Amino acid sequence: MASIGDRSADRPGMQNNAELAYQRLRERLVAGSYQPGERLTELGLCEDLGMSRTPVREALRRLQSDGLVASTGRGVVVSSLSPQDIQHALQLHGALDTLAARLAATAQREGRLSPAQLAELQKAGDRVADRAAAGDAKGVWNANLEFHRQLTHLSGNPLLEDASDRIWSRFAIVSLTNISHRDELTPAQHNAIVEGIVAGDPERAAAAAAEHVRDAAATYSEGRPAEGLGLPQG
Repeated sequence: MASIGDRSADRPGMQNNAELAYQRLRERLVAGSYQPGERLTELGLCEDLGMSRTPVREALRRLQSDGLVASTGRGVVVSSLSPQDIQHALQLHGALDTLAARLAATAQREGRLSPAQLAELQKAGDRVADRAAAGDAKGVWNANLEFHRQLTHLSGNPLLEDASDRIWSRFAIVSLTNISHRDELTPAQHNAIVEGIVAGDPERAAAAAAEHVRDAAATYSEGRPAEGLGLPQG
């Protein structure tokens, strides 16, 4: 017989529904389904998700902790990024990607990466180039996101992977709103990162990743010099 403290685990509702609500709302935010600054009401989200208020409220609390929504006193709004927010995020993103590339190349040098893993990373980079050639700006952005997710996964550091995913999620909300109005990154830079990792050369891979993020900084900061953002130099 379950104790009183165990009975919540026997109720199929609460925690599973809260997790489901969180995952669904997070996916929609990252996919650009809601606009930066858009007000989200519990009632509207309940209707949208077909769920009760309790799991939706818990999901919103978690999303607020993730920085994807913000409380206003009259519900929550979808978070945006100020120029200073972008600067701070890019500084951290640059450090994480540079470290991820260095760790992945080290793992390759030590024989801890399989040919299949390296091939998947190369395919992810190729998809960015394919979407760019097709003039698909949103496709480029999504393919670029997948490439960087694979890169951080190959680092073998789950905390680095989680931190990077949180930054990309915040970028997604802003970027997918106006992506057709800005230039895209150079897909060839991914090849340089992959080549450094395949060669098992941590410094080469890290330098390529740092250059890639510096170019991203020039895009997100509307042409301001990347050096001013304090990004890693490789």
